[in-house]
Amino acid sequence: MENCAAKHSAEHSARTKRLLIPVAASERSRWGVRYALRQQGSGQSVRVVLLFVADPVSAAEVVRFRTHVERARAQAASGAQVLHDAAQPLVAAGVSCQEVYREGDIVAQIGDVAEQLDCDAIVLPRPHARITKLLARDVVREVLKRGGKGVPVVTTDSRGLAEPDSDGGR
Repeated sequence: MENCAAKHSAEHSARTKRLLIPVAASERSRWGVRYALRQQGSGQSVRVVLLFVADPVSAAEVVRFRTHVERARAQAASGAQVLHDAAQPLVAAGVSCQEVYREGDIVAQIGDVAEQLDCDAIVLPRPHARITKLLARDVVREVLKRGGKGVPVVTTDSRGLAEPDSDGGR
């Protein structure tokens, strides 16, 4: 019986894990990339899905950029650049990487993409200190609270190490 369990454990660790890593134009959002590189370096085969979510275009933004199409193009170009930059360390390390651009509510999109692309984990930076959530939306805590539609959420520090209370070991 122990041999069967050991064999199952070895097969599970040998299986390629698909990691969803939402990215933005911040260094903090790249902590998940470091986590993926650490996983790959430790012998765990990983495939990464990088996700950039743009806010929906509002009427006020359309006035500034003249048309909805111009604003959407600007957002798409910005998102493509963020995705490209985030992918570079993964590509250099030989990690398979898919870039996904979406528009909408970031928390909802994270859960939807994780489910649609059959991801094994969502990798996010550890949450900000609670005081910071008074100043800005805390996407990480919202994803942790809502859950990733059944996909485990791993939180990581700046070195790419999974936080002890995240689902990184599952």
